[in-house]
Amino acid sequence: MVQILISRSAERELAHLPRDVQERFAKAFEEIERDPRPRPGLDIRPLRGMKGAWRLRVGSYRGIFEREEGQLRFTRFGHRKDVYRF
Repeated sequence: MVQILISRSAERELAHLPRDVQERFAKAFEEIERDPRPRPGLDIRPLRGMKGAWRLRVGSYRGIFEREEGQLRFTRFGHRKDVYRF
């Protein structure tokens, strides 16, 4: 079992995404909480060039997170063209 944490700034970014995308992220969070391993239907990959950072893909949108013991801490949400710019 994994706990999902979302930073305050990431909550605001998620709230600004289209409603259907928010619902798809919510379903992905439920799947991750049950079993955090990458599998078909749950596209999770490590980010190159950013040690310890991972991304969750939901269509054209991404959630950026870091893995910690028993936790996934989401720090960014956004469209793929913008989310990787820091």
